[in-house]
Amino acid sequence: MVQDPFLGQIIPPPHCSPLDLDRLGFDNSMTNGLQSINAFMNHFGNPTGSRLGFFGASMSVGGIAACLVAGFLVDRFGRRPICSAGAALVAAMAIMETFSASFEMFTGGKVLLGFGAFLQQVAAPVLVTKLAHPKQRVTISSLYNTSIFIRLIIGSWITFGTIKLESMWSWKLPCILQVAIPAYQTVMIWLVPESPRWLVSKGRTEEARQTLIKYHGNGVKDEIVKFELQEIIAGVEADRTVMKFSWEAVKTTVGSKGNRYRLWLCMWTAVGSQTIGGGFTASYLPIILDQIGMTSETEQTLINACINIFNWVCAFIAAFVIPRVGRRSIFLFSTIGTNVTLLIWTILSERYLATQKVGLGISVLVMIFSVTTKQRGVYFAITMFTINITAFFTTYVTPIGLENIGWRYYLPTCV
Repeated sequence: MVQDPFLGQIIPPPHCSPLDLDRLGFDNSMTNGLQSINAFMNHFGNPTGSRLGFFGASMSVGGIAACLVAGFLVDRFGRRPICSAGAALVAAMAIMETFSASFEMFTGGKVLLGFGAFLQQVAAPVLVTKLAHPKQRVTISSLYNTSIFIRLIIGSWITFGTIKLESMWSWKLPCILQVAIPAYQTVMIWLVPESPRWLVSKGRTEEARQTLIKYHGNGVKDEIVKFELQEIIAGVEADRTVMKFSWEAVKTTVGSKGNRYRLWLCMWTAVGSQTIGGGFTASYLPIILDQIGMTSETEQTLINACINIFNWVCAFIAAFVIPRVGRRSIFLFSTIGTNVTLLIWTILSERYLATQKVGLGISVLVMIFSVTTKQRGVYFAITMFTINITAFFTTYVTPIGLENIGWRYYLPTCV
């Protein structure tokens, strides 16, 4: 019997970049920032209501389509090719956005960009998790999830820096700069080893063993390597017997009380993650700031940039705190804290509109900073699909609600 296999030396993991979340963050930050740039809004006819709503929700449309095919593609071709193809599509669509002749063309580019981005998001977390050394896995996986804020920060500060340009390049420059990181990943992902689990599933067990020896055993076939390979082989064999798509597989997934409970948690956690108020600031911060008297390009793009730095600091700290405190405790604390914050935000918004006191507007901004935003197998796929469905609905509806009923639109989210 192998005893305490994970108490040995910590081996540095292979270079596996989390840039697939970064490119998603860049586009999200631009969804906000571009709405604050007059040249962009005037060039595309100052979209509002449902037209603006589909613009904000367009990446989720691509994400929904990607969720339907990504699992098959990843299992068929491997993690690296799908990451590379997704990154290449993101880079191509960034160019399309830059030179769009119409708002519909720009939004179409965002739909396809979302497809490429979510192809990566399905493949990359599994690759990161499987390549990380067991003793580093929890921390590395947590840090991976904070990487979206890196490009949120980059994208928002680039947008802030280009608002002074007296030409269309005030919005085209942030768009074209999206190409840099996905273009890098399209090529550099091939320097990362393939997932040992995928290699075993394709009968390439010796390649998987050599990958584990190199990156987890420091060149030695030690007990950790033996244990991991045995675990992977056993897992792949189990998947072959119980994970085939059939009525029996469906009954396996939902046939027991425990599995139904897990499925319930996956779906409602996904819905909850998209309906706690983060989407307000993630896609439509300019509309919210307009309602509290902060209307200038400089104010709105600067606030967007500062919020992303604050969010990244919170997420980075959380990546180290969660393994020590526990995910359930952090989840409950964060949910309660977010709800209380949103209630205060709603009340302050109503009071500002009633009195026009500057202090109340600033108080709303403090609450906006307090609502920071931001997971194997069947349940992961269901979770991602539900997230995209919910994100599309909430993002599409938000500008319509904010335009027509103002602060009252926050009340359903509070509930």
